[in-house]
This record gives sequence, structure tokens and C-alpha cells, in this order.
Amino acid sequence: MTNIEEMSLETRSNYDRLMRYLMNYAFDHHIGIEFTYKLPPYAPSVSYNEPGRLIIMNSRWPFPTHTPFLLAHEIGHVLHEEESYFNLNDITNRKGEAQENFFAIKLLQQYCIENEFHFTSIYQFARSFAIPKECYYLLADIA
Repeated sequence: MTNIEEMSLETRSNYDRLMRYLMNYAFDHHIGIEFTYKLPPYAPSVSYNEPGRLIIMNSRWPFPTHTPFLLAHEIGHVLHEEESYFNLNDITNRKGEAQENFFAIKLLQQYCIENEFHFTSIYQFARSFAIPKECYYLLADIA
């Protein structure tokens, strides 16, 4: 499912609770978040550490159920910015993206632990949180 309007009320309530959790996590780490409709639909969300810690999320992203994972990923970028792997070369950039995908998965896993959500498999967990299939190779490291 990629459309929030298609969610049941219970699922929508869980989605809203997850988004509050992620936003509070960001705020607790002094990271601001802005959701904007000013970006084109496929423009990725972006994070900054200068002049302040800020994440800009694309409200027009065509797959809104991916937003929690994307937000968790961007939180990771802000928290790990000082590691300076950004744009050094293609290999370090991919390593940085993988690190933030791993961080996002771990943060979503922590949410599940704190809220006593249990899954029969790591793949059920991944599907429930719309984790991109290209990140499934990271799941073995957290199982």
C-alpha cells in the first residue's frame, strides 16, 4: 500500500503514532523538521547540519507510506554528519547511504521494542514499515 487514504483507521492511527515517535526522536536530538509541498513529487528529502540541524521532507513524495523510513534515514544523516563520508567518492557515498539505511531500520526496530510490536519474521517487519527491498540485505545484521 502506498496511499495513506487507503489505510484503515487503526493502521492510520499506528502510522500517526510512528511519525510522532520519529519527530519526537528528532526534536530530542535538536533536529528540526519541515514538511514542504514546494518540492517536485520525486525530489528526495534532504538534511542539513549548517546553519542548523534541519530535515526537509517532501510532502509531495508519491509514496507517503515510505515517509517514516525516509525520515528515520534523514535523522541518521544529521546525527552522523561529522563522519564526513558525504560525496567524497561513489564508494564512500554508498557506504554512507547504507549506514543511514541501517540506522533507520534500527530506529524502527527500537520503536517496535518500545511499543511491544512483534513480527513473525524480519521480512514482515520490513514490509510493515515500507523498507525498500534494496535494503533487505541489511536485515540480516539486525535479526
